Amino acid sequence: MIIHQQNAQMLGIQSKDYRPSLVFRNAHFATMYPYGFRQKPTPKYERERIETLDGDFIDVDFVKKSSRKVVLIIHGLEGSSSSQYILGMIQKLTHVDTDICAINHRSCSGELNRNVTMYHSGFTDDIELLIQTLGERYDQIFAVGYSMGGNMIMKYLGQGQVHPNIVKAAAISVPLDLNSSSIALDQWVNRPYVWQFLHTLNKKIVAKVHQHPDTLGTLEYKGIKTLMEYDDKVTAPLHGFASGRDYYEKASSKPYLSSIQTPTLLINADDDPFLTVECMPVDIADGHEYFHFWQQRFGGHVGFGGWRSGEYWVDEVVVEWLLSEL
Repeated sequence: MIIHQQNAQMLGIQSKDYRPSLVFRNAHFATMYPYGFRQKPTPKYERERIETLDGDFIDVDFVKKSSRKVVLIIHGLEGSSSSQYILGMIQKLTHVDTDICAINHRSCSGELNRNVTMYHSGFTDDIELLIQTLGERYDQIFAVGYSMGGNMIMKYLGQGQVHPNIVKAAAISVPLDLNSSSIALDQWVNRPYVWQFLHTLNKKIVAKVHQHPDTLGTLEYKGIKTLMEYDDKVTAPLHGFASGRDYYEKASSKPYLSSIQTPTLLINADDDPFLTVECMPVDIADGHEYFHFWQQRFGGHVGFGGWRSGEYWVDEVVVEWLLSEL
């Protein structure tokens, strides 16, 4: 379904379209403002290490309320359970009768993972393992993914068997067509975002080469200046793709959207500097029973904020979407 302000209530969403003040209509301000000025609550996390089937591990952080329901929150590229948008969602769920599980992708919990491989936009193995683990503890699972995390959860939902305990999912600011998003990020106006990503990614790949010198000694990782170059020289060879373009094609969630059979809400903004028109799946959502797309004019990338720390439109919408089942 394509969601409009007039039919959002059919899905249990009471909020209207995001209509920010003038300054938040600047996409870069909307994107960057939460990182500098949003308050970061400190939830009482209980960390658990989950061993993976390939001999590695992921660290996940729980907020437990003795509920039989859980919200799984999946961060974006080089984020963690401490990312401001994750903490904001957890705060919004404070008085909701549900436990919370915030994943840290491999190497994102403060400790480098063991294996040569780390994580990437289409890597759903750990998501599937975590959902199976949660399915043994909880009767209902709700999933919320941001940016890359949104791509992961929608790819998982559309590519095969889905755990029966998953009730609903939401995805925000998702580059579901990775090739076009990489081209968008290569524009000069978006270089500050790329530099920030590469700052941490390059540190991790240097550590990874030292961790596995025999395997990665010939990896051409030095002097990388764009994410497209990083994906071509690092992500692809590390994870078994023929090239960066091959990785984008196989890891993108867009080809899987039509197969989704779990109620799923996608929210993307037209002014998102990370996204292109290829990431606005109007045709796929039109008439789809389970996949719902709410396209917004403004919002930036994982933005949708306001002057006060609690005024984050997207958090309100996602909780309303989930509460219609909780």
